[in-house]
Amino acid sequence: MVRGLDKFKDYFRGYENNYVLIGGTASTLAMEQAGLQFRATVDLDIGLCVEALNADFVRRFWEFVRAGNYQNRQKSTGERQFYRFYRPEDQSFPEMLELFSRVPDAMAFEGEGHLTPIPMNEEVSSLSAILLDDSYYAFLHAGKKDLDGLSVLNPEYIIPLKARAWLDLAARRAEGEQIDSRHIKKHKLDVFRLYQVIPADTRMELSGAVGTDMTTFLTEMESETVDLRQLGYRRGTLPEVLGDLRNIYGLAG
Repeated sequence: MVRGLDKFKDYFRGYENNYVLIGGTASTLAMEQAGLQFRATVDLDIGLCVEALNADFVRRFWEFVRAGNYQNRQKSTGERQFYRFYRPEDQSFPEMLELFSRVPDAMAFEGEGHLTPIPMNEEVSSLSAILLDDSYYAFLHAGKKDLDGLSVLNPEYIIPLKARAWLDLAARRAEGEQIDSRHIKKHKLDVFRLYQVIPADTRMELSGAVGTDMTTFLTEMESETVDLRQLGYRRGTLPEVLGDLRNIYGLAG
């Protein structure tokens, strides 16, 4: 269980339409539901639902930040609307919160205090770019579900986000940007971790950039090395898994 998740759930009970947990936390919950272990994760990745965002939620969020006494409060500059809060004095709170929004100043609130710019040499999560794309934004919110009082993304919807994150980071590194290879590998392996909890008969159609990116990712994986046994697979080969993923997402043939 991710530290502070129960406290987050208690604070935001009744606000499930305002946000959706994505990334590592949602992946952890999906794997734990299936009785499997996910890699260690400390941050809560939170996608904001712009259509449902209101002053009550924003006020409640800042109450949460103040209650945990988060020592570092940052905001991205430019087009990407990305917020990061970490190092709470109260250790019962999540170690890190990362919020992604499609609109500028979505979390602006009188008395919020100063938000420092995220340093240029620090990685702004690749997930922040995804919400700027209309097809990804619609896809993300179509995959929400309520899990014991938390708004989370279903695992079959997390996989294409992870695939896109891998494509983005790999491309940026190829262009010379300094990106830790472990961050790139993490997203790739998460796809194959999450595949294990997707029912074999799952079928869905990916439209727009989501389908294009997933097709590209699966093609790229044909020449990648993935140790399935290390991820807990007892059977199956990489080509078989890639074929199954193509069938699941309507990309075969």
